[in-house]
Amino acid sequence: MTPRDGPPDMPAAAGPRGRWWRRAAGTAVAAALAAVVVGGVVVAGCGGPPDYPSTLAFPARADRLVRKTPTAPPPGPNEPGKLDAELAALDAAGGTTVDPGVVPAATRTALDKHLKDVFGTPSAPTIATEPDAAGRLGLSAGKLAEGGKLFRRHCLQCHNLAGDGRGPSGYGSTPYPRDYRRGVFKFTTTGTPKPRHADLLRTLADGLKGTTMPPFGLLPEGERELLARYVVYLSARGQVEFETLAAAAELNVNVDPPAFAAGRLKAVLKEWQDAADAPPPAGVDPQPDDGDPGSPAHADAVRRGYALFTAKADNSCVSCHDGFGAKAAPRYDAWGTAVKPANLLANLLKGGSRPEDVFARIRGGIPAVGMPARPELDARQVWDLVRFVKSLPFPAELPPDVRAAVHPNP
Repeated sequence: MTPRDGPPDMPAAAGPRGRWWRRAAGTAVAAALAAVVVGGVVVAGCGGPPDYPSTLAFPARADRLVRKTPTAPPPGPNEPGKLDAELAALDAAGGTTVDPGVVPAATRTALDKHLKDVFGTPSAPTIATEPDAAGRLGLSAGKLAEGGKLFRRHCLQCHNLAGDGRGPSGYGSTPYPRDYRRGVFKFTTTGTPKPRHADLLRTLADGLKGTTMPPFGLLPEGERELLARYVVYLSARGQVEFETLAAAAELNVNVDPPAFAAGRLKAVLKEWQDAADAPPPAGVDPQPDDGDPGSPAHADAVRRGYALFTAKADNSCVSCHDGFGAKAAPRYDAWGTAVKPANLLANLLKGGSRPEDVFARIRGGIPAVGMPARPELDARQVWDLVRFVKSLPFPAELPPDVRAAVHPNP
């Protein structure tokens, strides 16, 4: 069985992958974790979020590392429960994956020890070797400990202990819950795979429509802040592990895991700091006054947006959103899973439907799924595209000439 054929991966003490849940009933780890969730409801008494057992460690990564995705489109959508088989098939399709099992045992032992020394454990998370950089990002040990407790209560069921997206509630989900360990995020306003803190908070508050990611807007703001910081921590830890394992497997030389991982941690924290320091997206505020749908100014903006969307040029919108998304072909994302460009006729935008959300997607792109940024467009042009995209699902909001082209058979 694969890790997706049963409950989430636990440390080696809980048993080998694929068998631990049959043997863990009498173990201390299983007893401690039994209190995490009962029927989807955390059992933690009347106090605050529950503590992790002090003996619990992050599991060593054993699933494949996706280094390159195939250029050909995937054969179809992902099937729930078959993630590992689908990733293993990427090599035959022209992609490149790495099996961590090929890393020499001594190298792996040294890396696992280093990760524990630097990042601690679920009950005592930290970034021990870069306190200044971590502090600037709000990743102090105290905040991480509180964020970890909240993560256990609200997020572990889908995103799992290490943030790998392989939790038990994600078993039958499509799309799969986000795997933070690649260091890549989908909905950012930086034009890079790293989000701003505000991007993470927005995803937490609003959720992602069309997925199993619910909104957590009713949580106190302070708790959402702590959860966002903990996600950054899990991502940094996972990315350092990912890149060190890949180097050890691919370079065919003796990699010094602690030294390599230390260098990668500095670089990863800098990437997060660069995202935090990135200027806000240009032109989002204020919006131009185009009037209400149906007004002459709004109709003119929609027409201009339609012309930009359907332009016959490389990386034009219609080149991916065929049939305005209704006929879009699937593609691989950075995680090696199949995604489809959004069907813009369906009024279901995962990254948010507010005009400023759509603006951010067009301006910054979605690097993780291959949607290009459009820095060459000025703010007026981006807003014209926003007006068009927002009106697409509603024929009455489109001027007659555009409506005839978009909805020829009303």
